Amino acid sequence: MIPVLLGLGALIGGFFVFANWEEVVGWLNELFPKVKSALEKAGIYNYVSKLFSSIKEAVMSLVNRLYYKENGKFYEQTTTREISESEVPEWAREGLSEKETDVTNKYKEELQLEI
Repeated sequence: MIPVLLGLGALIGGFFVFANWEEVVGWLNELFPKVKSALEKAGIYNYVSKLFSSIKEAVMSLVNRLYYKENGKFYEQTTTREISESEVPEWAREGLSEKETDVTNKYKEELQLEI
């Protein structure tokens, strides 16, 4: 009974988030600067930022590479795929070369994000 109620609650909550998506995004856009300024005033912004950064790196390493064992054999599953040059945006092609290049700032500008 409890799993059914939890599932129903998640379904109803998901419906309300979907139905009010613009309001949710607006609320989050207002919330993040307030949280950032509160953390800066408390003097712990750098600590929290580093903490979230290390958590993000750990999660991304798990997301990008998954190891598992099935039928006595080990498998590695990755989310990396080869794409053609035409699938890469022009601004990203300009910044990339044979070596690794950090294009975070370009993505921030392109997606209008604050990181």
